[in-house]
Amino acid sequence: MLFVLRLLLAQTIVHPLEGIAQNDWIQLLRRERFRINPLWWPRSAWLSAMSVWNAAAAQRVEARFGAQINATRVEAPVFVLGHYRSGTTHLHELLAHDPRYASPNRYQTFNPSTFLGTESWLGPLVEPFMLPRRVQEDEVAYMVATQLSPYMDWCFPNSRNGYERYLTFRGADPEEVAAWSAAVVRFLKSLTLKYQRPLILKSPPHTARVRLLLKLFPDARFIHIRRNPYAVFVSTIGLLKSIRPVFGFQLGPKTTDVDYVLRTYRTMYEAYFADRELVPPGQLVEIAYEDLDRDPIGQLRMLYGTLALGDFEVVRPALETYLASLGTYQKGRYRPLDDATRGKVAEACAQCFEAWGYPR
Repeated sequence: MLFVLRLLLAQTIVHPLEGIAQNDWIQLLRRERFRINPLWWPRSAWLSAMSVWNAAAAQRVEARFGAQINATRVEAPVFVLGHYRSGTTHLHELLAHDPRYASPNRYQTFNPSTFLGTESWLGPLVEPFMLPRRVQEDEVAYMVATQLSPYMDWCFPNSRNGYERYLTFRGADPEEVAAWSAAVVRFLKSLTLKYQRPLILKSPPHTARVRLLLKLFPDARFIHIRRNPYAVFVSTIGLLKSIRPVFGFQLGPKTTDVDYVLRTYRTMYEAYFADRELVPPGQLVEIAYEDLDRDPIGQLRMLYGTLALGDFEVVRPALETYLASLGTYQKGRYRPLDDATRGKVAEACAQCFEAWGYPR
């Protein structure tokens, strides 16, 4: 019953933008010409009320923690890269079992500007009503703080504001790049101030932003996980169906899913293959989802050694316990692709098929 309530709230009232400030919310509504589907008017009303409170709370947090945040140094963050449904969440969950590192949770990413001052008392009150998740993508935090995120296309699928450019930022204005960069640094400094530990972060869009992340954190470490593009495509199509009610303010045209997924995939990996050569030796490891699934302990031991993440034996018992708890987990099964769609995937993902050796 509680899960049903959580799901209902996630699809009608609660929204990842719950931490947005009033001015940002008003500007966003104006930019989208207040085109909100009646299905989500209650959600919009809730965010409007929350935005007023968020603006005031952010001022209090800045007054109390601003100087400390600015003085905090972010120590060599670890970024998990890979397209949606490539195993990034599974890998992130595994790495998050190491107590020597920290990862953002749902409350922190939904409330990036206020969590330092509100999580201790408000977090326990709202978390029971949220869909359970151990770790959360940091991309949500930047969407809340700046709205400069490709996830905004999930919120406003009929928008003409070109949110796709924020996947790579190659077509973005310098002011937008600067605003996004400042939000990333601010959020990671806030997390570091709270946890006093290095951070492990995961967001698929970061796969297309290695160049930008290196400018912000030259000592950053990267783990890229790949998976058969056919499996990724089919699973991502399914992901969109579950994502829309959680992020949506509009009912978008579903007929564009195939083109949208393939366009995103191609754009992401054109940027990744161009940028990965910029990563200094010893700061990037690439693994296959199939290898992680077959030998998780061996793959993680290799990651720890290559990236100098610390003594692997410290975290091995916790990982083995967690992996044992997944023993009965059944992976999703999908219908085979028709020939026409399979051909589109093979063409759009040709660079990845070639680089990774998956059969086309």
